[in-house]
Order: sequence, then C-alpha cells, then structure tokens
Amino acid sequence: MKTLNLLLVEDELQDERLISEALVEIEGNRQWCNWRSSAVVPVDRLADALDCLRRDSFHAVLLNLSLPDSPTLLDSFLEVAACAASAPILVLADEPDEYLANRLLREGAQDVLVKSELECSPLARAIRYAIERERRARAARASALVDDLTGVLTRDAFLTVAAHAGQGELVALVEIAADREAREPLLIQATEVLRSVFKAHAIVGRWDQCRICVVTSGLTEAAVEAMLHRAAGLVAFQFSVSPLDSNDSLEEILTAKLRPRAKIAMLAD
Repeated sequence: MKTLNLLLVEDELQDERLISEALVEIEGNRQWCNWRSSAVVPVDRLADALDCLRRDSFHAVLLNLSLPDSPTLLDSFLEVAACAASAPILVLADEPDEYLANRLLREGAQDVLVKSELECSPLARAIRYAIERERRARAARASALVDDLTGVLTRDAFLTVAAHAGQGELVALVEIAADREAREPLLIQATEVLRSVFKAHAIVGRWDQCRICVVTSGLTEAAVEAMLHRAAGLVAFQFSVSPLDSNDSLEEILTAKLRPRAKIAMLAD
C-alpha cells in the first residue's frame, strides 16, 4: 500500500500542530484503510502552497482560507483549486459560515470542516471520502474526450493521445494569469490561437483551470518558442517549453518540471 500524501495549508501554529497530531493518531489507529502510512507537508502561505502543488502531487489538500498573503477567503480557494489538479480540497474553516461553505462547495471544494469540531475518526473519514469522490469524478471526466469550455482535449484524453509522442518532441505549458471571471474567455481565445498557430504540428489539451498543454511534432525548440511568442501577442499568457525525456512520463514533466512563470511571454496590449 502506498503512502497518503497530504498538503496542509495552515498559518496558525497551534491549529497546524493539532491537525498534524490528529493525522499521526489516525495513522497510528490504522484509519486510512487503503494507505499504510501518511506524509504531511505543512505550509503557512498561499504562495508556498501553490509552489508545492506545481512541483509535487498530493492525494488531498487541507486548506485554511485565512492566509496572510491572500486578499480574500474565496481567492485562497480558487488559486489553490487552479493548481490542485486531481487533489480534492477540504477547507478548514475557523468558524461555521453556511453561506461561504455553500459557495465553496459550488466552486468545487469536496468538504468544509470547522476546525474546532475536528475529531480523528470523522477527519479520517472525510479525507477518505473526498479522495474517493474525486476519483469517481475523474473517471467520469476521463470518459469525455473534449473539454466543454475550450473544445480541445481534456487532461486525461491529452495524456492518452500524447503518450505516444516520440523522443525529441517538445511539450509546452501555457498559463493564463487572470482572475476567474476573465480567465475563461481568455482560455477560449488562447486555445483558438494556439490551434491556429500550430495547425497540424501539435496536440493541444486543457491541463487544468488556468493552463493549456501542447505537444509539438517536427519543430525545433526555437521554432516552438517563436510560435508561442506570436500567440502571446494575441492573447496574454505565460509559457514554458521542455523536450520530452524518456526518463520521465509526460504527466511528470507537466506536473513537476514545467513552470510557466519561468519564461514570460510578451503580453498582448
């Protein structure tokens, strides 16, 4: 059985300690069921949480929204959700707030837990159920090949189609840096522009809520970067490009190696 990897985002030291101790107790009582052990990565800033999610994969995220480097509670959730990929998010609330809880659930949170009411068994059960619900939702999404919003391949379909890409081909990750209201129209524009620029030379998919992935064929890295700069002249985005490496899977490259902010494209006026 594998290790359950959890990201704990909590800036209150006492709360972080109590939750960490509860997770240790859950493991000691063998309440994880499908996992023999757990590994918890604690962070206390939104920026650190986003870095962790871009670099590593987690089975679930425990997220306190009132972080010192986030302007609003909802923004904390939306930014983490944009980077969390398939990891379900369980929100750790400081106090009951039915309106906020309903809004978070509508936005995709798997559960909202009030910290003062947390106990080991219900916490373990909430995490297990959240992971299982997300697994089922992911399986349902995988049955669809085309993303409803952009018309390009879904994440799972992209990984399946692009899995046969050969050694020496290139993969690019494009990120739309905009708030939620502006992001969706920009995603639609960006995918249209990318398909127009690359034509038959690329496979295009939607990686997550703010990123688009592209595998190119028969092009040099300089040519790919020039085409991405041309596209970014029409729609504002950031991008990074990497050769496909036989030592890493495509998903590992897109999840851990490519950092769109490493190379900033020229922004549209």
